[in-house]
Amino acid sequence: MKAVSNASPIIFLSKIDTLDLLPQCFDEILIPSAVANELVDYHPPAYIQQIQISPAGSEFVRGAVGRLHTGELEAMVLAQETQADYVILDDLLARRKAQRLGLKTIGTIGILLLTHKKSLLSRMDLEDHLSRLIKDHRMYLSPSILAKIMDSLE
Repeated sequence: MKAVSNASPIIFLSKIDTLDLLPQCFDEILIPSAVANELVDYHPPAYIQQIQISPAGSEFVRGAVGRLHTGELEAMVLAQETQADYVILDDLLARRKAQRLGLKTIGTIGILLLTHKKSLLSRMDLEDHLSRLIKDHRMYLSPSILAKIMDSLE
């Protein structure tokens, strides 16, 4: 499976030392140039490939920047251009836009849940990672979403 990622999932996974879970979920992980520029301080590993979007895609992004950031929009365009299976986004507005474009979305929490489902991450580790994301790294999860996640583990 192929996925295109925005910066925030890579940053969040790096902060909780779980970035190495990505290649266990996807055969190919791609990022567009705008995302690579946002990740300068994180030095993405070699398994995350930077790919340039097309000139037409760049024009679309320039015209669409507003409530969504360049990295999010480039990730969506690259997902379309490479026919990726997923686009990895955390921002709700970006996820909704991607879904309207016909793209399948997954986020940082989805990656953690997927690796737990594949028995690559214990429930205890998953709960610890969720807690660290929320308390230490300021990831926002509504109480209802967090309750849904916890219910899905039982």
